[in-house]
Amino acid sequence: MTEQVSMRVAVVRGGRIVVEERPIPEPGSGEVLVRTLACGICGSDLHLFKHGASMMQLVERLGGVPDNLTDGLVMGHEFVAQIVRFGADTPRRFAAGDRVCAVPFLQIDGAPVSIGASSRTIGAYAEYFLLNESGLIRIPDRVPTAAAALTEPLAIGVHAVAKGNVQPHDTAVVIGCGPIGLACIAVLKLRGVKRILAADLSAKRRDLARLFGADEVVDAREHSVFDGVGATETAVIFECVGAPGMIDQIVKRAPIGARVVVAGICSQEDAFIPMLAVAKELSFQFVSFYRADEFKAALAMLANDAIKWREWITATVPLELVAEAFEALQRSDQHAKILIVPPGDALAGTGRPAALDS
Repeated sequence: MTEQVSMRVAVVRGGRIVVEERPIPEPGSGEVLVRTLACGICGSDLHLFKHGASMMQLVERLGGVPDNLTDGLVMGHEFVAQIVRFGADTPRRFAAGDRVCAVPFLQIDGAPVSIGASSRTIGAYAEYFLLNESGLIRIPDRVPTAAAALTEPLAIGVHAVAKGNVQPHDTAVVIGCGPIGLACIAVLKLRGVKRILAADLSAKRRDLARLFGADEVVDAREHSVFDGVGATETAVIFECVGAPGMIDQIVKRAPIGARVVVAGICSQEDAFIPMLAVAKELSFQFVSFYRADEFKAALAMLANDAIKWREWITATVPLELVAEAFEALQRSDQHAKILIVPPGDALAGTGRPAALDS
């Protein structure tokens, strides 16, 4: 039987996402070749696809070396994978066939390179990709693959809540109930925060926010979520939208002494009135990624069924439908998290539709 030498990948090419054939990568020293079992589509993937060129222009203006994110990029960093084979000089602390996840970085020439956000790596929108064995986390047998695929976005919520130093008596305000906003709400609830307010434009996501633990949820087109914050309450605000103008709105509406945790990704120049933030003595904390222990904590939450992960997943699609999934996420308010899975794998136990709906 001839060994498979090529694989399918969903790649950014000429402003589109297309499926191409590429050689299966060969693992080097300390590396393992893994097969993708599931990969979530992240809001940052949508952002890279839509704004990759302008982001690299900004990197160049700031004196950095721009990457090619518009032609040849294979995204995908919210993954669960299965070990296929090991490179040379690899300790083999795991076994072929083990299901694993990992913080999405690959060591190249002694430096960590982002998996799925750099042309130097292959992300998990591919049948196979490479990981460092030293960073692998084995997924317990009892944990469904679909649940484990949510580890990475949940870890961002764990990190954001920790950075906000939220106390149980604080009032948490979550603006934007996409995957990261939902992750923040879920972690806040698990941390015992007594009052969680949330706002979103999507009725579907507002329903999910309530399910994940928000006490009060408003349609941002009709009401200001800040109207629900009492004058004597200490507010911790989570900005999970990333749209231009959001910080300005928060500065104008936030109560005195509020702490603001910015988790939304805005790659454009933005503005607010510093004097107003000074007068209110607002504190700002910008957050990115998570620590390794927070990543493991997120997996433990999912393993213990402490998160309503089944409702988080609104569709599962094969690699060939990645472009359609991107379109659905940008034009429809019916989705929270879409997972890419191998053909014929319905991810038993998700309880979610196998195909896109709009």
